[in-house]
Amino acid sequence: MFDPTDEQRELDDAVGRLLSKTSSPEQVRDAEATGFAADVWQGLARIGLFDAAASGEASLADLAVVARRAGAHLAPVPLAESIVAARMMGAWDGDVAVFAPNGLALVPGGAVATKVVVADAGKLVTGPVVDRTRHPSLGANALAAVTLGATSPRPGDAARALDEWRVLTAAMLAGLARAALDLAIAYVKERHQFGVPIGSFQTIQHRLADVHTAVDGARLLAAEAAVALDDDDPDGPALAAMAFDWCGQVAEDAAAASLHFHGGYGFMLEYDVQLYVRRAKAWRLVLGDPRRQRLEIAHRLWGGGRDGLHRRLDPATEAFRTEVREFLAAHLTDEIVERAHRTGTMHDAGLHRAIAERGYLAAGWPVEVGGQGRSAVEMTTLMQELYASGAPVDSMGIASMVAATLVLCGNEQQRNEIVPRILAGDVLCCLGYSEPDAGSDVAAVQTRALRDGDEWIVNGQKMFTTMAHEADHVFLLTRTSPDKPKHKGLTMFLVPMDTPGIEITPVHTLGGERTNITFYTDVRVPDACRVGEVDAGWSVLHAALVYERNSANWGEPDRLVREAAAVAVASGRIDDPLVADRLAAHATAMEVGRLLLYRMATLAASGTMTPVEGSMAKLFVTEAFTRAAAELLDVLGAEGALPGFFEHAYRHSTVTTIYGGSSEVQRGIIAERGLGLPRTR
Repeated sequence: MFDPTDEQRELDDAVGRLLSKTSSPEQVRDAEATGFAADVWQGLARIGLFDAAASGEASLADLAVVARRAGAHLAPVPLAESIVAARMMGAWDGDVAVFAPNGLALVPGGAVATKVVVADAGKLVTGPVVDRTRHPSLGANALAAVTLGATSPRPGDAARALDEWRVLTAAMLAGLARAALDLAIAYVKERHQFGVPIGSFQTIQHRLADVHTAVDGARLLAAEAAVALDDDDPDGPALAAMAFDWCGQVAEDAAAASLHFHGGYGFMLEYDVQLYVRRAKAWRLVLGDPRRQRLEIAHRLWGGGRDGLHRRLDPATEAFRTEVREFLAAHLTDEIVERAHRTGTMHDAGLHRAIAERGYLAAGWPVEVGGQGRSAVEMTTLMQELYASGAPVDSMGIASMVAATLVLCGNEQQRNEIVPRILAGDVLCCLGYSEPDAGSDVAAVQTRALRDGDEWIVNGQKMFTTMAHEADHVFLLTRTSPDKPKHKGLTMFLVPMDTPGIEITPVHTLGGERTNITFYTDVRVPDACRVGEVDAGWSVLHAALVYERNSANWGEPDRLVREAAAVAVASGRIDDPLVADRLAAHATAMEVGRLLLYRMATLAASGTMTPVEGSMAKLFVTEAFTRAAAELLDVLGAEGALPGFFEHAYRHSTVTTIYGGSSEVQRGIIAERGLGLPRTR
């Protein structure tokens, strides 16, 4: 789902070429009276689309690729309905046959169909259209109330047919969303106000970054649902409903954002964006009130004794996940978790040493340099299992990051002496980045390091130095050349924490964790502690920051939704539509977050640098965590305010949008590097 096959790329290209010629915005407008363009239909038939759907030669995942492209072009044909009809009939005779997803009262494509496949008493039947009443619609869907002649039974599962329609429509909505967003991006790059492109305005950049992330998630979720149905995965029906709901909402949001950024021009009918706005709303209304889909999602996730999605990874990663769970069962106790929460120190010496002894600190390193050769996907799985368990592993992430950075940028003594001790669990590190006036703007640090022979004299202050009271070394960012541009005059050091002149003041946080303020007064640091070249600290830091942002905590928010659902089921609250709606929405968001995270890991495993994808995963997961923690606490009512997992998750969630680079920083990266928008002014 993350990487289409060569055949799917060829199919996508072929359909794209066809629709570029037959479904331009002008041609879409010309077809609005009927909602049907014969040349589009005939072109799709000529490339064998409906024959391939009927014969089973094309999988649902293949057909979803076509649907996404058709959605992007607003193709004026009943595509999803025709594909499902062909698949259910097992043959295609050239007629316009459509599947009626919601009965015969308003059939998409019914205005032009010659035959209709419909569910009758839970079974599929098909019959010729003998009468129809056409209805112009907001989305030009060729809607009609249809009367059929003599019907005959069709083999196939009516529920399965509807789920295939959901998935294909979701893919079309995902394609629509991407095209609407592309219109907005092109417009804000060209439109100037106050002498600059409006795409340089931060408010516009940030909203487009959010929409871009959600749209990518829509594509991934629709693709996953298609693959799940192809594989007869038990999660398939739930994923189909989730994809239909998510892609529909994202399409509306993307079209609305594009319309808004077009300003008054967007409302003029000669501008194309209004076409996307109308169809984004209309396409998802075929099954009625979209919010009712949330109740269907809840039923499919937790009805009849079910307990949510059961996601499976590739066999090697599944085996590793089992190993990690067995490790946690053997080494993580309730006492360790309770002590971490009581003290605020998210570290346990015994657990950390066990993690080191198991080789998990360097599990992703090549075997030839002492690692386990684990892929980025396996490493992501490791971290998510640790996060989900509640294990206090702040020290683990820092240790892995510092050790990896030292291998890349450190001197011989650091690589040969300190790195092995870090990986053995004998040495802990903390990060000395943030300052009172330089939080997310890391390069604005003012802590000075002045050279004095073979030593440096450091003076300054660092904020949020988590683990400073336990660490043996601080990975310290300093300014060594104040006369140079702020990114050019930085130098990194690895400084022993017992060096005279370092003071630590504890800071206790809303989330329950202890962090620290650290003060540096005439701290003498040998030049041997320097990491990288003088004034080249930004390049050293960059590698560390990419590593940090590529490790979003999805495990904890996913556990939050799962445990809230378990409480709702056990207490009967799941029968409350308000509760079911919220749980379904957050479960869907968690799946989107998982896909974004594993998309990033899959790309990294192939050797692709993923700063933008890492920022997208981090942004989405932490913002979704914050929303879920607040709303699910509401579901629990007064008991949710009592000390425990849910109450702690609520307090902790907000800070996750700050550390590792705030959400605003992530949005800036996505907007400028991912969307190519001008730098903010």
